[in-house]
Amino acid sequence: MIIQCDFDGTVTTNNVSLLLRERFAIGNWRKTESDYLQGLLGVEESNKRQFALIREPKEKLVAFATQKARVRTGFLDLVHYCRSSGIRLIIISSGLDFYIEAVLNKIGSPNIELYCARTSFGQDGITVSYIGPDGSLLKQGFKEKYLAWLKKRGGCVTYIGDGLSDLAAASAADQVFATGHLHRLLGTKQVSHYSFTDFHDILHQLRAQP
Repeated sequence: MIIQCDFDGTVTTNNVSLLLRERFAIGNWRKTESDYLQGLLGVEESNKRQFALIREPKEKLVAFATQKARVRTGFLDLVHYCRSSGIRLIIISSGLDFYIEAVLNKIGSPNIELYCARTSFGQDGITVSYIGPDGSLLKQGFKEKYLAWLKKRGGCVTYIGDGLSDLAAASAADQVFATGHLHRLLGTKQVSHYSFTDFHDILHQLRAQP
């Protein structure tokens, strides 16, 4: 089994990406966010536009992110279970490398396999890029591309997520654990899934499976 897990709102109970934009973005970032939520933009383009509006030093943003991030109960238990059971746990997020890596390092799990947006910092804000599993630059479909890549290599993929950006990939996974907005979306589309509050809920289901 391979587990593809989102980060913001999934590993964490709060959305660190959103907190950063609310605190530090200049200009009308909310218009871009609204366009994304209405389906007018993909999450990749939305993040590129919004994070270009942040011009604070990386160190300041990392300090803020690690202070504000709230890791969901049971995540480290899931990490340990996967390692002891030979399950490949991968975080695949449309969030940004600098704060995801910092949070994972803070909680003592810096070596989790991670694919997410790559960033560089400059006078014109944060430049965001998404690189697919084949090394190509992606404009959309980041999570879906990685799901397809993983299915070719490992067969059964279990998906864990919470939001709109997870919908397409979760709908194509073999098994889904969903919380928050993703749980509601999958219910509307009648996609079979398990709901969860914390990672102990997920562990209970995984341990019960043959």
